[in-house]
Amino acid sequence: MRAVPTWIDKVHDRDKVEQCIYDLAFKPDGSQLIVAAGNRVLVYDTSDGTLIQPLKGHKDTVYCVAYAKDGKRFASGSDLYDYYTHNDSIQCVAYNPVSHQLASCSSGDFGLWSPEQKSVSKHKRWPKPLQWEYYRSLLPDVSITMCPSCFQMFHSEDYELLVLQHNCCPYCRRPIDEPN
Repeated sequence: MRAVPTWIDKVHDRDKVEQCIYDLAFKPDGSQLIVAAGNRVLVYDTSDGTLIQPLKGHKDTVYCVAYAKDGKRFASGSDLYDYYTHNDSIQCVAYNPVSHQLASCSSGDFGLWSPEQKSVSKHKRWPKPLQWEYYRSLLPDVSITMCPSCFQMFHSEDYELLVLQHNCCPYCRRPIDEPN
């Protein structure tokens, strides 16, 4: 099957110069798409590609965007980093789907942000240059499953067996057919 684009847009600044698009994210209900383009965050209607709102507020390049699971807020990260206490430009933002806590990171540090505060609750810095660590599964052929309620990870066969026996997650005990 061949993919056919529903709509396409190119982003230009006010001087008609094409802007780089660094990231994009769907609103959890799928109705909107946010795009990190130049020093703006653009909000699009996904049904027809209409630009709903261009958001200005970043003074430099926006590299990342993310929606919270509840769809009520989103975050963006940019090259201007001293307001957020990072040592470098913010490269990634992500919301915890359970607590709505926001994590942001640069190339050398990361922070966890409380949803009701603008201050960082924890902050970790690595000595420069950043030492990357890679992890690999010791059992690469083992499949992993995640509970949709508590996000706990299990060996797939164990999880399926326990769900069949008890009709609930072995960790959070929420019935499997109960909506979240």
